[in-house]
Amino acid sequence: MRGPWYISARAVREYLAVVGRPQTEEAFFAAEQELVDITTRVVERQAEPRELPSGLLQYRGGRPLRLRLIVSNEQRPEGPARQLVSVLPDCEVRRRP
Repeated sequence: MRGPWYISARAVREYLAVVGRPQTEEAFFAAEQELVDITTRVVERQAEPRELPSGLLQYRGGRPLRLRLIVSNEQRPEGPARQLVSVLPDCEVRRRP
């Protein structure tokens, strides 16, 4: 499975929890592919990440769900790609003026 970022097992498990699916092996592999698709769309639209105090980068993406994608920019032994380390729901409430 190829995408713009490496995807950690933790990120896949968190994504399964966000979407309310069981933590089965079959669901894991389907969720991993969904995250490849989501991260590809985020990178293609060239979204600017927000740098968090920890040094990690936060992207927003996902449809129909709104997700916060937490990404590490540290060099990995596997290669130069960033790594998706966490997937959280985007709970930001936007109020109309």
